[in-house]
Amino acid sequence: MSSPVSSSRRADLDWLRVLAFALLIAYHAGMAWSGWTWHLEAETSLAPLREAMRFVNRWRMPLLFLVSGGAILLALGARSGRAFARDRLRRLGIPLLFGMAVIVPPQVWLERRFRGQTTDGFLAWLPQAFDGGAYPAGNLSWHHLWFLAYVLVLTFVLLPVFLWARGARGRAVLRTAADVAARRGLQWLAVLPIAASILWLAPLSRNINGLVGDWHGLMQGGVLLLFGAFLYGAPVLLAAVERQRFLSLGLGIAAYAALCVFFFRGEVRPAIAAEVRLAYALLSAVNMVAWLLAIVGFAHRHLAARPAFLATATEAVYPFYILHQTVTVIVVYWLLRWGVAPWWGFALAVIGTFAGTSAIYFGLVRPVPFVRPLFGLKTAYSSSVRPSTSKRRSNTMPNFSSER
Repeated sequence: MSSPVSSSRRADLDWLRVLAFALLIAYHAGMAWSGWTWHLEAETSLAPLREAMRFVNRWRMPLLFLVSGGAILLALGARSGRAFARDRLRRLGIPLLFGMAVIVPPQVWLERRFRGQTTDGFLAWLPQAFDGGAYPAGNLSWHHLWFLAYVLVLTFVLLPVFLWARGARGRAVLRTAADVAARRGLQWLAVLPIAASILWLAPLSRNINGLVGDWHGLMQGGVLLLFGAFLYGAPVLLAAVERQRFLSLGLGIAAYAALCVFFFRGEVRPAIAAEVRLAYALLSAVNMVAWLLAIVGFAHRHLAARPAFLATATEAVYPFYILHQTVTVIVVYWLLRWGVAPWWGFALAVIGTFAGTSAIYFGLVRPVPFVRPLFGLKTAYSSSVRPSTSKRRSNTMPNFSSER
């Protein structure tokens, strides 16, 4: 029998989910001025913005996978594997299909217009939205919604592991592992599979963020989902991560500084020579894990309270993620057409994305029952998080540690 799972939620997990997706929105708003390949690209790039984006790019999506791993274990609760699978299809599969059919096509259309590949208006172009096969050769794409596809597939692949971890034998094994890891700092062993994936699978991978052929993306995502579930299922390990948060922060700063000095050197697209790829893989993995542990440690320490607005933000974050990039592309398209100065363009893209996405969410998605499930929400609105100003931490995961 599995351990009982509280109906309450972890405030630190909700905070990290909200903050990570807010950062993602700002990140996408800056892509046009980064100098990197994107759907729309300004003639002038902003080097300081690109370097800031390069820094967060090393851990922003890994953080979302890590948090999702903890959330999966929480969502699993005491349900059967079949019931949980149906829920994941509803929460991830339906929004993914809806997004590919409705949310993403305006992005593809504006890119085609921006690059002079079509002069049609949206309604005239719309019959071509699924022509030509997969993007970029064709128009069919999930664009920024790739994360949903990866989490959905990896959840089904790893579901037997999560079910085992929830059972009595799994809890016993993981309780021992968590105690040993907390005493000896073995959470840092997560560096090894991530470094191995960067070293061996990344060169073999193709179709990045396209699922099929993205061996490195799938391996790294799977490792981080399991790591997140392990961390958030073990209070004793979370306590150790909290105690070591300044050490993790220092290692993250040092590792990223070394990456900048020896590998990035301010280049737009730095090339990694084969003879130094091992060093690059190890340093990249240390950097990623250090920042993840630092963020989790500081969140566990300082984000235990649940202010009233967190309930609204927690429910809104998923629809915001689904909607935001289409709003960003629309705003950036017009900013580039109007020739707005780069820094002003970036600032207005951030403001316009938050404002436009908020208007759609609060005006259409949140209040309309039949629209809500298309964005992964329950049909009827009800706050999924009880507001509280209490500093008490609640462990809502199966307990993998011996801490009482």
